Amino acid sequence: MRAPRVAAGRPLRPVFAGVVLTLLVLVALVAGLSLRLRQQLRAEVLRREAEALYAVASLAISSSSAAAGAASFEQAGAVTFAAALESSKLRGVMALQLFDPGGGLRQALPDLGPVPEGSRWWRVPPEVPEAKFHAAAVLERVFGAEVEPGALPTAAPLIEAVVPLRANQAGAPALGFARYWVDGAGVAAEFDRMDRRLIALAIPAFGGAAAAVLLVLFWALRRLAAQSADLARANAELNFAAKTGALGAISAHLIHGLRNPLAGLEGFVADTALNPAAGASGEAWGAAVETTRRLRGLVQEVAAVMRDEGEGGPGHRVPAAEVLETLVRRAESAAAAAGVALEAVAPPELAVPSRGANLAGLVLANLVANAVEASPNGSRVTVRALPEDGMVAFRVEDRGGGLPPEVRASLFEPVASSKPRGTGVGLAISRRLARHAGGDVVVERTGPEGTVFRVVVPAWRESFPV
Repeated sequence: MRAPRVAAGRPLRPVFAGVVLTLLVLVALVAGLSLRLRQQLRAEVLRREAEALYAVASLAISSSSAAAGAASFEQAGAVTFAAALESSKLRGVMALQLFDPGGGLRQALPDLGPVPEGSRWWRVPPEVPEAKFHAAAVLERVFGAEVEPGALPTAAPLIEAVVPLRANQAGAPALGFARYWVDGAGVAAEFDRMDRRLIALAIPAFGGAAAAVLLVLFWALRRLAAQSADLARANAELNFAAKTGALGAISAHLIHGLRNPLAGLEGFVADTALNPAAGASGEAWGAAVETTRRLRGLVQEVAAVMRDEGEGGPGHRVPAAEVLETLVRRAESAAAAAGVALEAVAPPELAVPSRGANLAGLVLANLVANAVEASPNGSRVTVRALPEDGMVAFRVEDRGGGLPPEVRASLFEPVASSKPRGTGVGLAISRRLARHAGGDVVVERTGPEGTVFRVVVPAWRESFPV
């Protein structure tokens, strides 16, 4: 089984992108709040200007007994216009228009002409005084004059105010309404002062908020860096532990595999030493040579596996048929001695990574050796390779009498064995090796008709790095 990898710290580029995004959001928030406050302050200033005109006009109308007692606009029109004109002297009014309650233009000074269709922005009749600011109104257009040839239009700040005219502010119906064009230079200067004050307030507010955000992010980055270092150390320790465990399992497999051949060599050497005069037969020497070859092959196989583990990665592509061919070549002499036939079947297109092939080879060698020992003379041991959901399943099937019930419950524990002299560690080691390769070993079935073990390892994918 591969080492579980703890998610270490990611590159800091997304963190800096998050910082920039946070500051941009903060800028947008401060700017939005500042603009909203600016609009509210400007609306308040314009409302103040309109209220002042309304108060002066209402006072002038109320002071005129003729307008106060009039019942219609026609009766009070002249007095009302005079009162509105009187109020205009106090507010820097540049033009004045008087409308009846229905919106009809009755008097104007100077004559600005009728209100263009679609340009009216106030209610008819207006219920409250309203004002609108024009930062650069074209005076020729406002007063109905023509721009002289070759001259540039004259632009100036103006306030357009619409004020209902009432003799009694407490709720008497409006006698009409007046439209004032007022010099807006003072209001424009006031707007500029407010803008400067808003900027002077917004910059420290943004600076303080940004400093707080940056301090929090700096603290978080320091914590992240410390955690990343801890996670990197944890990953290194986990990888080291996994490699150590794999090497321990491989070493245990080697020791387990060396046990029987070394016992045979020990017996041969002991017989030769105790009976030097008789000498050893050619058959005994042949068995000793074969045992030596097995020992050398086992050591070389384990050395190759340990080399692949040291290099890391999946390795190269190995056909499953090649894995089984090597397996049969290793086990054929033992199978022939036991009178058991070996059969290996694998689709030609099925393949595994070399790392998985080496570990699977160690596991299958142990399972096939057990199957040969469990099979009666004249029977067959079959090894098949089949695809299985992105994995390769190797099935080792024998025709023995099955596993005893007392062994099945703890089959893969290092104390379970059905052999008279078995140590019960072979299957436990095999499972550790298979899981280290990313697979597993399971008993598919067992009984009087035989036992089937299934070894699964990841199949080769073209997306594997070479």
